[in-house]
Amino acid sequence: MTENKTFAGIDIGGTNIKYGLFDSRGKIIFRSQRPTLAEKGPAPLLHLITNIAEDLLRSASEDDLIVNYLGVGTPGAVDSRTGTVIGPCPNIKGWMGTEIGRTLNEHLNIPVYVENDANAVALAESRLGSAKGSSSVVCVTVGTGIGGGIILDGKIWRGNNFSAAELGHISIDLEGPVCGCGNKGCIEAYCSSRAILGRTRERLATGLTPAFEAVLDGDIERLSIRKLFAALRRHDQVAEEIIDETSKLLGFGLAGVVNLLNPETLVIGGGVADGGGGFVDKVAAEIRKLAFASAVEHLKIVRATLGNDAGFIGAGLLGDNPA
Repeated sequence: MTENKTFAGIDIGGTNIKYGLFDSRGKIIFRSQRPTLAEKGPAPLLHLITNIAEDLLRSASEDDLIVNYLGVGTPGAVDSRTGTVIGPCPNIKGWMGTEIGRTLNEHLNIPVYVENDANAVALAESRLGSAKGSSSVVCVTVGTGIGGGIILDGKIWRGNNFSAAELGHISIDLEGPVCGCGNKGCIEAYCSSRAILGRTRERLATGLTPAFEAVLDGDIERLSIRKLFAALRRHDQVAEEIIDETSKLLGFGLAGVVNLLNPETLVIGGGVADGGGGFVDKVAAEIRKLAFASAVEHLKIVRATLGNDAGFIGAGLLGDNPA
């Protein structure tokens, strides 16, 4: 990356749109976010993204920062040649078919690159985050959904039709719960924050434990991943069971990925991984127990370090990613 260059990126999430500017060392110059408001439909969302892009570039111009291109990360498989969403997006209904690249190119005076959001996170972590220096990286994000990104020989691996690395939709139980994608027993159906909180509510249906009573102020409607980990820090048995169960299920699914790709580094990020409680270490232990010894002998399993900035940082690096 060129020194003193400014990068601009937008990360479209199921809940929030995060965006910002950063330099070649990954130092954040500006960051902000807005609610996605996905329930309003794809057209208003695309209009919002266009406004954000214009505001972001205007902000850079006002500070005399030179931005050569804009990068956008979005849920769903993306034809990176056209910037069109070509895969389903369970968390943003109707988003498939949206021509992000064409729309933004019509409004902006700089090139626009569009990529799957999890691929963008993987690129960010491999260039500026916890996998910096690794040429082969698998990145999984555990949040509202389960995202996956793969870097091979330093490049994003998109697959034959831009649909690679859908790690959240590997089925680990053919008789399991129905996933948002329509299949049964996907990793996402068990390990996403929604699934985790759903199982927690089921365990607490007959009454709150003392720890949950305290952290939720007696109201189950206040339950969140953050509150779950707060109960875990109070050594709550239900919280411990939920986190142990989730880490084993995720580790079970990722062990097969490690056997398949034999990456140098496996990065685990997202809101659940950021909760602490030894979650990443528990997942790592399960992977090392189940995967081939030769596949994990030199494998590094690390927690993502770029946090909520990873998506827009990765998007901002897209123009510097070798084809």
